[in-house]
Amino acid sequence: MTDRTELVEALGAYRTARRRFLEALGCDRSNRDPLAEFAERLAHAVLGGKLATSRVQKGYDLVTDDGETVQVRYLANSGDTWVNEHLVDFRPGCDRYALLVVEDLDARSMLVFSREGLSAVCAALGKRHGDQDTTLQFTRANYRAIAAEPDRFGRHGVTFVPLGSG
Repeated sequence: MTDRTELVEALGAYRTARRRFLEALGCDRSNRDPLAEFAERLAHAVLGGKLATSRVQKGYDLVTDDGETVQVRYLANSGDTWVNEHLVDFRPGCDRYALLVVEDLDARSMLVFSREGLSAVCAALGKRHGDQDTTLQFTRANYRAIAAEPDRFGRHGVTFVPLGSG
């Protein structure tokens, strides 16, 4: 598609769909990425608590009823073959890290990692990178392993919440 008229029409279709989506989320005035808004509201629905007052709060996006801070992110790929991976990063100081996994625009699941269990998760996944107390270099293989054995990883503080069809 290189015709400028078609491109502008495609943007118009996206604008309409985006506005409807953001309205459904209750944040129709947002200029942020709609998937980021969705991930934060989904984490709130899963964990409860209160969303950060500032939509661009540094270090966390949600505070649970127990006072834990939660960083919320998403990882999107176009299908079963991943070109994007993700760094789960507790270094800003959050207590939990919620990651929405999206494949082919289908919200597949949300994984919530705890700071205390991260090194055990890295060990269970056979990770070899540094800083395993605070970071996890999260790949498709890691996702498949956790999805296949959510109880095993649950013992290390991972909550696996299935959502979509995959």
